[in-house]
Amino acid sequence: MPSVDTPRVLVAQIGARRRYAVPRGLAHAGCLNGVVTDACSGVRPWKYLRRIPTSLRPGPLRAVLDRRLGGVDSERIHGCLKFFLTTRVGVLRARAGESKVSFWVRQNEAFCTAVARLDWGSADTVYAFNGAALEIFQRASARGIRCILDQTAAPWRFNTRILLTEQTRWPGWETSPIDIDPDDHMTAREESEWKLADRIICGSPFVVDAIRAVGGPVEKCQLVPYPLPDPPAPRPAKVVSHDAPIRVLFVGTLQLRKGIQYLYDVAARLNGHDFEFRAVGPSNLTPQAESWVRSHIDWRGRVGINDVWTHYHWADVFLLPTLSEGSANVCWEAATAGTQVITTAAAGSVAPHTTIVPLEPHAIVTQLQGRARARRQHTEVAFPPRSVAEYGVDLVCSMS
Repeated sequence: MPSVDTPRVLVAQIGARRRYAVPRGLAHAGCLNGVVTDACSGVRPWKYLRRIPTSLRPGPLRAVLDRRLGGVDSERIHGCLKFFLTTRVGVLRARAGESKVSFWVRQNEAFCTAVARLDWGSADTVYAFNGAALEIFQRASARGIRCILDQTAAPWRFNTRILLTEQTRWPGWETSPIDIDPDDHMTAREESEWKLADRIICGSPFVVDAIRAVGGPVEKCQLVPYPLPDPPAPRPAKVVSHDAPIRVLFVGTLQLRKGIQYLYDVAARLNGHDFEFRAVGPSNLTPQAESWVRSHIDWRGRVGINDVWTHYHWADVFLLPTLSEGSANVCWEAATAGTQVITTAAAGSVAPHTTIVPLEPHAIVTQLQGRARARRQHTEVAFPPRSVAEYGVDLVCSMS
């Protein structure tokens, strides 16, 4: 086994997960050998398209050009253009009746196969993400290269169990929850990755406990809380009005796993009681469920990664009644904006002054009513999050 005192790490990831906090953190620590991703603004042909004025960029191009690996030398970044384009075509030509999870299995396998065929140079460690690591780890293990798995969320087997129950409890809300693995194909990939991994990096104790709950290898798990990669510029502390309603915000995909159904229940119970509810994010709900949400919640839909800060600053309370997360960055973002956070233990939140409540509407209502009685007694205080540089140091320590 190679020394990991100063590992040379190759990171493989689809998309800009955590705004590339892993490769950026490892670059700060001087341990990044390279990063392979599908597309970002630092590789061809996208870096040449940055000359197009922002106002003239179509939505899909703007999304790619917003993927920036700040602090990483361009020669260390490798894009997979063919995979990226093939995937985009594949979304349009998804097989009839195929679940999203089955599509992701095919996508992840194609990405991992592409990465496994590349020249890894002097890398002695590979770092990849659950469900999208198997073929990479198979090659690495055959060559004596260390394998580090980032377990971004509770295991697929765990989420499938709780969401099947939630579907029964809340009929008509989400026809096919995307976190349910109907054929166990993603589950099989993930659990095969566990066997090959030398370390499993978890963002919260909740993820470790979920791995334990399905009989996974908790002895391989290392806890490394997430950073906030790109906090906004500091703003003055909020000054709260005595007369305005309590403004409650939810940020995230509208889906059963993140608890939008409980937010709806709470909003309905507090209707007309000096509370204002807002939700920001895309939806996986049925049209009927979306209409239920709109009846009590001001749903704004998807917003840009920079625009969301306006909503955090609008809110008095950030509420995330989630059933399962890896570690919810939205809680850190809200705390950084000076917004009080109420969430469940499943959020895996380490944000300061977070209030943890049971996943029960009455308990959440009681907590919000208590906030209403105690409000306006002080101005809110924003908290600095952990930096990407600190995160990189912690990642390197976790590999030892």
